[in-house]
Amino acid sequence: MASLRERNKIRAMRELQELALDLFTRSGFDAVTVEDIAAAGGVSPSTIYRYFGTKERLVVWDRSDRDITTELSKRLGNQEPIAAVRDSLLAAFGDIADPKALLRRVQFIYTTPQVHAAAIEQELTDQAELAAAFAAVGGRERPNLEASVHAGACMAALGAAIEHWQAEDGRRHLPDLIAEAFAALGN
Repeated sequence: MASLRERNKIRAMRELQELALDLFTRSGFDAVTVEDIAAAGGVSPSTIYRYFGTKERLVVWDRSDRDITTELSKRLGNQEPIAAVRDSLLAAFGDIADPKALLRRVQFIYTTPQVHAAAIEQELTDQAELAAAFAAVGGRERPNLEASVHAGACMAALGAAIEHWQAEDGRRHLPDLIAEAFAALGN
């Protein structure tokens, strides 16, 4: 479990993210500045930059209630890589405190091109990190082709599940869609 300081920081980051989404929805992404968000949140612009880096990353940032990295590290080595990722995602997304807030954010990402581009960039980073984790479990310093393919397949399954979930306006339970997407991979 995260320290009290870390939990408070995450809560503050979530509040800033929600506030920013309110401002973006009301005025448009391009019309709202980091300074506007900071003023509305009672923090300095440097706090926003320190927490998120950019306005786009403010929307893309995600920290689930259950840390996927921690879940994955528990499972890797005990399960096949794709099954470990699937089960980690199911655990993390099964514990979402506010699925409506997540849906709102994901739908905003899909409808705002510059934020969607930042989300794709983050997915590529996550995929590379996942491939490196698979390689490490296999005793390799760098991902081989198999680790890269497994990581890409996992990210594609997750991406497809999230895309369908947001397109269906969250009518289906996200963990069910994740399970279905991984089943399509044969896992």
